[in-house]
Amino acid sequence: MSSLIKREYDYAIRICAYLAGREDNNPVPLPKISKVLFVSKPFATKIVHQLKKSGITGSVQGKTGGVFLKKDPAKLSLFAILEAMGFNSSLNECIKNHRHCPLIKLCHIHDFFVEAELELFGRFKNKMISELAIREQDLTPVLL
Repeated sequence: MSSLIKREYDYAIRICAYLAGREDNNPVPLPKISKVLFVSKPFATKIVHQLKKSGITGSVQGKTGGVFLKKDPAKLSLFAILEAMGFNSSLNECIKNHRHCPLIKLCHIHDFFVEAELELFGRFKNKMISELAIREQDLTPVLL
């Protein structure tokens, strides 16, 4: 079964949540992000690069460098992160392509999917990453 939220999108949300949970906004080295979130370094690098291209994260090179959030976590929605990662999904093909079904104007199934998608995507748009922040102390039991 195919997932609406790919693993790559999930990890992008987790990376942003981890950066949002930092007491300071100091850059975090990518190897540390990779380790504490159990994401391979190459995969984390790819995700952070995509987030950086979209202006969600920034990075500093060098010995004390790393990744940081450029966006205010209280104003950064899950939907914005998903969009930055290339999310362009719909619950049903008929929502994206109205020519797909000749019954569209009288179809209650279509109406149901439109309503469900609006509700779900609305939740993504209204949920800010600050509400899902992962703090260092939250990870302590996992890292022991």
